[in-house]
Amino acid sequence: MTGDGDDVVDGQPPSDEVTESSACGQPGESLPEPTETTPEELAERAARADKSISRALAGVLWLEAVCVLLVPRAIAQTSVGLTGVKTGLLIGFAVVLVAAGLFVRRRFGIAVGSVLQLPMFAIGAWVFGFVIVAAIFLGAWLYLLNLRHELVGTPGGVRMLIS
Repeated sequence: MTGDGDDVVDGQPPSDEVTESSACGQPGESLPEPTETTPEELAERAARADKSISRALAGVLWLEAVCVLLVPRAIAQTSVGLTGVKTGLLIGFAVVLVAAGLFVRRRFGIAVGSVLQLPMFAIGAWVFGFVIVAAIFLGAWLYLLNLRHELVGTPGGVRMLIS
């Protein structure tokens, strides 16, 4: 035996060509033509993207609230210690973050959420490591606002922080 017939399948020699039937599943069937998206479909996609990004922005604010509630434990271990005023401010700020997350879909919600990023950095005066956490959350906040600008068409630049 020479091995010449080893590559023969069903009596036909092997082919290096990729046939259209292997791409589509049926011989002779062509790929479907892409259809144009209508303005209604584009508007629906933008509305879904806006809703999804608003939910993600609310999630960022709620995660910030959880992180703020972890700060009293870190302050308690410092030489300065934890006072009732610091605890009250941190718990109050966490409540404000949760409330802002509930109102992100309102007209003023994104502006309030953007303003609340500043006190996150102020907490770094009590626990320096929180500055890094605040920078990560600010990066996520700005990324989502930029994504919203690209997908939905909201204003860019500084107006992105308030619209």
